[in-house]
Amino acid sequence: MRRNVCRWIAFTFVLVPVIAAGAIAQPAPKAFLAPPPTEFEDAATKRARLQNEMLNALKGIADKGSSGTITNPMVPPKKGDYYPPTDPNKSIDEVREGMNLFRDNNFEAARRIFFGADPARLAPADRLFAKYMLACSLRRLGKVAEAEVIYREVANTAATGLDDEFLTSCAIWQLSLIRSGQELDAQLEQLRSRAKSK
Repeated sequence: MRRNVCRWIAFTFVLVPVIAAGAIAQPAPKAFLAPPPTEFEDAATKRARLQNEMLNALKGIADKGSSGTITNPMVPPKKGDYYPPTDPNKSIDEVREGMNLFRDNNFEAARRIFFGADPARLAPADRLFAKYMLACSLRRLGKVAEAEVIYREVANTAATGLDDEFLTSCAIWQLSLIRSGQELDAQLEQLRSRAKSK
């Protein structure tokens, strides 16, 4: 019993002042200050002030343009699928260039590169690939009938002995995708005609 009392007395004399000192040392919480009062403008006054600021900014831009201080005018972006002509003196890898254009979704320029690639200048392994990529470019341009003819040529290379097993299977797969797309379009057309007749 005496031990418990001694502990309580020690607690009271030692720990309570330490806790109290810690509480006093903490800064008081800051009171939230109200935002400074703002002047209230009616809508017409605010609109007039903003229009005036905008006109002054536009005059400043016009003054800079007339004084010739703007050295870098903005160049408008090129429209369409423009692709600069290649330098005839420069040796380039046409297949790689066509692939880069295809990856950049510039399908018309890729089609021109693959179509214009001279098979005599290409490595034997690249000839069939260029033909396959020509078909892919045509398909992405929506020229499915032309692409289908070239895919068939690539798929039938096994009979000529120039086969690349991977490209042949890719061409067959593309042909099956085209065929299934045509079948789906035909079924949708039938459903539409049935809906119109009802």
